[in-house]
Amino acid sequence: MKKELKLEFEFEDIKSYKIGSLVILEPKTDGFRTLLNVDESFELIEWIDLAGKDKSVKGILFIGNENCFCDKAYAKHLATLTGEYINPEEPRLVKKIIDDKKRSIQINMLNNYIRKIIETPKMIFIAITSCVVSPFFGLSLAADYRIASPNLLIHLNSKEYGLHPSGGVPFFMIKQVGLSKTQEILYSQRYMDALTAKLLGIINHLTSPNNYRSDAISHAIEMLESTSYEYFFYTKQLINHKILNEFQVYTELESQMDLH
Repeated sequence: MKKELKLEFEFEDIKSYKIGSLVILEPKTDGFRTLLNVDESFELIEWIDLAGKDKSVKGILFIGNENCFCDKAYAKHLATLTGEYINPEEPRLVKKIIDDKKRSIQINMLNNYIRKIIETPKMIFIAITSCVVSPFFGLSLAADYRIASPNLLIHLNSKEYGLHPSGGVPFFMIKQVGLSKTQEILYSQRYMDALTAKLLGIINHLTSPNNYRSDAISHAIEMLESTSYEYFFYTKQLINHKILNEFQVYTELESQMDLH
């Protein structure tokens, strides 16, 4: 049964609620199950469109929990594509994907989320904590503003499995930290801590250690209330005016890759 589309809702795996001019989307389970489930009847892109058209909404905050973007969630997801058990503590190169169609669909879903984040007229905030793996790290880079807890560890785990970094990671990193730094990070690093990401400008704001969730919400609201909706609307258009076309070229190249 298709779930009824409302701005504020609560389902088994995800919920949404509004505080002032900020609407908050909060997954309860792992992000792969919530966002990349091809059978999921709740359409996130349609929901973003709904929030984008609501005149009482200035911004959208996607707030992650400790488990939704983590290594264990990714390993469980990868096991459904390989047909084999994946131990997140002992990653190995993926030799075969048994469901190429499913992987292709899920990568396209990620890319469609990214397009929607770029083109929606409202400010998009993403808050992440604990651990985030490559696909959702890339998704976070597409957001207008990124918030993280000080304990965040970015795990560039695609390299460990021999899979290209999906979620637009190379595309957005080049824009944000430059070509040379992107090459250094993606070719030679496995992890990046929150402070390093903040110094590079990948993370825009760090919360206090013990109040991640409330600090993320408060900071987003404070930003939204600092000026008019029109300021964010027009500034976002100017910043992103070339990105959608460039991202389309990037995804066309990605679609031709093996193990896509």
